[in-house]
Amino acid sequence: MSSASPPKMSVGSAWAAWETEGSEDAGSEFLGRVASWVEGTAAQLLRGRWPGDKRPTAAEIQERLRHHLGLVADAGNVTYLEALELARRGVVEEIRAAQPAPE
Repeated sequence: MSSASPPKMSVGSAWAAWETEGSEDAGSEFLGRVASWVEGTAAQLLRGRWPGDKRPTAAEIQERLRHHLGLVADAGNVTYLEALELARRGVVEEIRAAQPAPE
């Protein structure tokens, strides 16, 4: 007799759970569902010329995206698609803020 694993949560359901519960498990569930988005967005943000002296690693950008997703989850009242966009914007703003001022 094999035991069936419980059905996986949809990304929308995982986001709703993280937003309402705020638990580490709920956050891990959602972040697991959007891992490929986090990786792809980090790669996209690292393309091209980088402002400043120190270019962050892909892992550092991914961590900043996850951090911003957590902030959005804590604030609540957005869809997961809105959360992804807000997290991306948050990291873009960090990148812009780190740019040296033009001389």
